[in-house]
Amino acid sequence: MISVQRLNFVLWLLLSVSFLGETVRGENIDAEEVDRFCYPDLLRNSRLSCECSSVNAAPWGMRALHIDCSYKDYKSKDLSELLPLYIDSLDLSWNTLDLVPQFSSDTLRQLNLMHNNISGITSNNFAQLGSLQELHLSWNSIQWLAAQAFANLPHLQVLDLGHNNLQVLPAQIFAPLLVLTTLDLAWNRQLNQTVELQAKDWYNSYGINNKLGTLRLDACNLSTLVLPTAAPLKHLSLRRNRFTRVPPQLPATLQQLDMSDNLLEILLPTDLGNLTQLQQLTMEDMPVLESIAANALQSLDMLEVVSLQNSRRLSSINDVAFGSNKSYWPPLRRLIFRGTMLRTFNATLYPLFAQLDELDLNGLPLHCYCELVWLKDLTIETNGRCYKPSSVRGMLVSSVRRDYFKCDSWPRWLYGLMVLGLISLMAAGAYLVVMGLRPHRGVTMRRKVGAGSPYARVTIEPNRQENNFSAVD
Repeated sequence: MISVQRLNFVLWLLLSVSFLGETVRGENIDAEEVDRFCYPDLLRNSRLSCECSSVNAAPWGMRALHIDCSYKDYKSKDLSELLPLYIDSLDLSWNTLDLVPQFSSDTLRQLNLMHNNISGITSNNFAQLGSLQELHLSWNSIQWLAAQAFANLPHLQVLDLGHNNLQVLPAQIFAPLLVLTTLDLAWNRQLNQTVELQAKDWYNSYGINNKLGTLRLDACNLSTLVLPTAAPLKHLSLRRNRFTRVPPQLPATLQQLDMSDNLLEILLPTDLGNLTQLQQLTMEDMPVLESIAANALQSLDMLEVVSLQNSRRLSSINDVAFGSNKSYWPPLRRLIFRGTMLRTFNATLYPLFAQLDELDLNGLPLHCYCELVWLKDLTIETNGRCYKPSSVRGMLVSSVRRDYFKCDSWPRWLYGLMVLGLISLMAAGAYLVVMGLRPHRGVTMRRKVGAGSPYARVTIEPNRQENNFSAVD
């Protein structure tokens, strides 16, 4: 009789051979699918064939297939909707797709459809891509989204719809995206036509979950925005809109806020009062921003980076813009004033500037008088150059000698007053001289007329010689 150990060995051997056969057969099938998608017979050995590469994906080194079909001029009809096994990412950017193919895959995690001619997303367009985590649809011509356009995408974390032509968003369009963390709707220039976008709670109107951490709404022609203050949003970009004030209802958890290229004229304490967790504030290319008011940045206890670059009308920053309590400063590391019109800074800002890793004063018309000499005590290079006085114009502040930072003993306004008084005195003296030379009204000049006067009467008499000739005749 066959022993139990020998029987177990035979069974193990049979199972191993069977498993090996299934594996080889599966690999053969997979190879055929890869060839079918990446190297179809009509495109084999041509520039239109895709580039396919296998890698070992984390966490257990499992096989993952990356397919790059960018820049191939593919149309939607040229693609097979059944994707190969083990596919992890598919890049179809820079093609001529007019529709989104309804791909089918259980492993695809990243789909790139940027720079195509897609005009709309139909219902359940991605319903057979249940493992998808990133979907990039920017730089298309998308004008409409079906109500169920993103159905059956429970694992999607990144959705990029920027640089399209969206005008109206269907209600609860993002509700199926349960773990969405990044939403990009930037550069949809007519998105302001969606009334709920500006008048109602954004999250409730469109079904945005509370896991969203990054929201981009650049260049959407927005003038107002309502976001729930309790939402755990960390990064918000509102660049190039029509805001005249920072939206009053912003989540207190914000860490980065970009308000560049908006229509604020002055930054007030009420604009950023509740953003106590803010670490980075960007207000670049502000066309009408002129000043930063007192205590405007006082509440930002965690602020690390402020950039006001190329705000060309900014000419005034209050001495206590960062707060009047000099015993505490925010943990600021980078402060960028490059390209503004700031001319001087008060010496009370020295402790704040001294802790910086970067202070960019490039392009400022600095007035290098005695009140600005403290800038030379900073250990970092600011690239600031003097505009006045003319004797040091164009020179780096760090290279100008201290004795050139001079101030007059009297205030400059007093010199102006003295010049104005001197001009007034000269004008009054000239007036008196002119009036003294003019004859006065009502006074008749009486001139004495006598024999020697040029005004005496002249009598014309006949010449005596002429009289003699007349007598002879």
